[in-house]
Amino acid sequence: RMLHEAASVVSVPLIGIGGIASASDALEFIIAGASAVQVGTANFIDPSASERVADGIEVFMKEEGITDINELIGSLK
Repeated sequence: RMLHEAASVVSVPLIGIGGIASASDALEFIIAGASAVQVGTANFIDPSASERVADGIEVFMKEEGITDINELIGSLK
């Protein structure tokens, strides 16, 4: 929620951080307005977490016919 609010009033790129452990988590931040996301603590639990998140985003984009992730950034209205 806070990232979405910040994205609506600033014109700088925002990075989504906090609680990202899956592609769904990352996509929520991206759709809310994040230009990038950070996978942090999840890497301690599963060292391949970042790779899983990236792969999951790629799968989602293919399933939805999205060729450019920029189409998703801030697409929450």
